[in-house]
Amino acid sequence: MKQTTLMLLMLSALATWANAQTAPPGGFTLAQCVEYARANNPNIKIARVNEQISLAQTQQVIGRNLPQVGISGSVLDNVKIPVQLLPGEFFGQPGTFLPVQFGTQYSSTLTGRVDQKLFDPSFGLALKAAKISTQVQAQATLQAEQTQAYNIANAYYQTLVIDLQKRLTIRNLNSSDTLLQQEQVRLKNGTTREIDFGRIQLNRNNLQSQLEQSNRSYEQAINQLKYQMGMPLSETLTLQPLEIEKELQVNELPAADSRFFENRPDFRQLVLNTQLQDLNRQSNNRGYFPSLGLYGTYATNAQRQTFSFFDGSLPWFKSSTIGLTLNWTPFDGNQRKYRDRENRLNLETLRLQQLLARESAQLSLSNAQVSYQNLVIDIQRERDNIELARKILSVTELEYKEGIATSVTLIDAKDALTTAQNNLANRLISLYQARLDYENSQGTILQYVTQK
Repeated sequence: MKQTTLMLLMLSALATWANAQTAPPGGFTLAQCVEYARANNPNIKIARVNEQISLAQTQQVIGRNLPQVGISGSVLDNVKIPVQLLPGEFFGQPGTFLPVQFGTQYSSTLTGRVDQKLFDPSFGLALKAAKISTQVQAQATLQAEQTQAYNIANAYYQTLVIDLQKRLTIRNLNSSDTLLQQEQVRLKNGTTREIDFGRIQLNRNNLQSQLEQSNRSYEQAINQLKYQMGMPLSETLTLQPLEIEKELQVNELPAADSRFFENRPDFRQLVLNTQLQDLNRQSNNRGYFPSLGLYGTYATNAQRQTFSFFDGSLPWFKSSTIGLTLNWTPFDGNQRKYRDRENRLNLETLRLQQLLARESAQLSLSNAQVSYQNLVIDIQRERDNIELARKILSVTELEYKEGIATSVTLIDAKDALTTAQNNLANRLISLYQARLDYENSQGTILQYVTQK
């Protein structure tokens, strides 16, 4: 019992140490969150398992054209041997039938058969289709990784911006606490009014409420990020903080390639599915050709009046055959004809879906470009507003101390700064969203987020 307890304690300590090793110093970056998800997110794991299933199915197609070996056997106990009636003429008793039993009570048979396809008109197409199916699943895995990277980046930036808002609120709250302490001294000295002190205290209480709401929002956002990463909610996740001065050095969007949609996994899947449908059409049409196969059998059997099949001195009777098989259906009630018509219509549908996918990708890209460019202008305006609000607040605080400005003016100046900061945070979220949409439209979201 003591040894078991000691072992459990050692394993617990080892698990704690391992978790500590996986957490990077200073917190997770976006690239590290995405890499964690690629190793731990169940959706990505499922996609990879499906990819392995597709590979196994390809091997099955190859195996169907390899020699097929089968072995069968039986041991029979003829409890009551069947009776046959033979004409009496065989035994010199014309006009009568004599009962005769054929066979022995026990019999055993062992047969082996080998089949090999010599000519199958659809095998090559089936192998191509299986390999393309594997490529489709590989694109599905890439699509799962890109979707998860997009979701993680969204949750990551939401969390960082909420953290930024929280830190700005703490900064404003500390400033309000300092001002409140000064006002409390002035109230005791009789140099300010009770109502002015009350307004400043109310402003401070509102900031405290904002901070508590930000804490709750941050907890929800961090849990959402853990879920997208595939991290247990019980684990601790820390992120590298968002430095507003650094992040606001926004750059122009890189130019998109004219055929950017070909990088998108969903478009690639459509192209591959079109190829699969065309192979299916060709395979159906090859059903007009016959298939040819070779087979061989080898059998041995024995009959005994007693169960003595393991007696090596008694004989076993052997037989073998070699033959060719031909399968051909020259007419099937026009089923192949109408399947070909169905396949051609499916091909047309897939080609139209490719056209829609290209147009949809172009629309998403264009909208993301417009949003991003507008937000760059908006962010610069909000930065200017913050600087202006800070200057106004600084002047208003001096005027309030000198008795020139009222507490209402001071509170308005503080609220203006808080509003400008919140507006900037909201613009940041929109800017990140627009950039993510831009990269996602091109199919480069994974490369983009792994550089962060």
